Amino acid sequence: MRTMLLSFKPEWYNRIKDGSKIFEYRRTFPDEEIMAYMYVSAPVKAITGIVYLGKRHLLSDWREEFKNDIDAVARIEKYQESYRYAMEIDEFQETTEIPLEDLRRDVPKFVAPQMYMYLDGTELLEYIDKHIREV
Repeated sequence: MRTMLLSFKPEWYNRIKDGSKIFEYRRTFPDEEIMAYMYVSAPVKAITGIVYLGKRHLLSDWREEFKNDIDAVARIEKYQESYRYAMEIDEFQETTEIPLEDLRRDVPKFVAPQMYMYLDGTELLEYIDKHIREV
């Protein structure tokens, strides 16, 4: 399982946290299971959780699978305007926060990802693992 840092807007983080969001939609995403530390953008500006993403689905496949359900096709087409894939959210774990200012101070050249970045074998992963705790 690969490890990454994945960026979220606060509203989507909260929906994952409360369990109402069961798929994560992205334009590009690897076809493998992922454990992702969750970086939440402004106003939070911190790593605040862990999400486990499972199977990746191609939205065009769903459109074909549900072609006889007009409402489903309409929803899928709406998502296809911005996204290509849906990943199953298998698990969420709330953690202590690592604020952006700490990341910038302690990890040279840290920049919050626009979408995601792989962490395997990086100084950033070592830093996160040392400073984050499950709640």
